[in-house]
Amino acid sequence: MGVLKRTNAFLIQVDSTRKNYVARNFINIPGNPIFAEDVLLHNRFNLDDESIKHNPDFKLIKNKDYIIVYCNSLVPHSPNQIKFIFEVLSKLGNQIVLKLFTKLNRGYPLDHIRSLVEEGKLSSKMMKCGTKGFKTGKIDFSDLELLINFDPIVRTYHSTSWKT
Repeated sequence: MGVLKRTNAFLIQVDSTRKNYVARNFINIPGNPIFAEDVLLHNRFNLDDESIKHNPDFKLIKNKDYIIVYCNSLVPHSPNQIKFIFEVLSKLGNQIVLKLFTKLNRGYPLDHIRSLVEEGKLSSKMMKCGTKGFKTGKIDFSDLELLINFDPIVRTYHSTSWKT
């Protein structure tokens, strides 16, 4: 993992794998889902115009920003959790090209994310995880710092991992 630089941070929700995609599960959700393969294997994703209209923070994403990936229940190896953090390499129109910044040793399951929000450790913006129809949104940089520097098992900060 590289040194964490202060910049914008965004949360995206990976909705499905192509293999698990069932169109009827996405009825009344504007736009196309973000597929796990695109982000986790090919280090890229794009949003169609309809999705951007309902997720306006997508327009704010720029090079060197961080992307926290929440995988919903249809992503087999990381269901209902945050485990991957990417850095934006480039943005060309509606397509974002990514580079893996870090893979967390232990993911943050949805119930743990919600408990950290209730405790005031994460901002309420993190409650978007697991929300039907959510694709991307800007979050507080402090949320990114906590996710990287907080061990979800022992629930303590790693004092040596804070970056300046």
